[in-house]
Amino acid sequence: MATATKSSKGDTNPAAMHQAMMPWVLITEIYWMSYKLLERRFYHLGVSASQARVLAVLYFTKGPIKPSLVATLLFQETQSITGILHRIESRGWVKRLPDPNDRRAVGLELTDKGKEITAEIVKISEELYDDMFGSVLNASEKRQAET
Repeated sequence: MATATKSSKGDTNPAAMHQAMMPWVLITEIYWMSYKLLERRFYHLGVSASQARVLAVLYFTKGPIKPSLVATLLFQETQSITGILHRIESRGWVKRLPDPNDRRAVGLELTDKGKEITAEIVKISEELYDDMFGSVLNASEKRQAET
């Protein structure tokens, strides 16, 4: 993983590259660990972490939202969330509504069933956050991380 870097003298220093990469490595490891832990905690709901992310975007938005905007907010291409949208729609968690301003477009909105399961997803996510960071961050650090 650590690629050697050249100093101004032309020699390589793999240890320096390794140290420079540590923040990135730690961030990505925490991300993947939390993602896998969420998957485990969502298992009884029959929801993947990817589906939960889409549901959460819909949960925290006001009114219908276009699929392209959901993709943008999740830093994904629209076509990459199409399958997720089909799966959560088939479970009755999301409904498509015609866009009053563009008859070719649709807006996505949670159904009552979708709001219910997403409230559980949010609760589980908050519990995982507390489990992972609650004992290691003081109150000031928690506020800073949340802003």
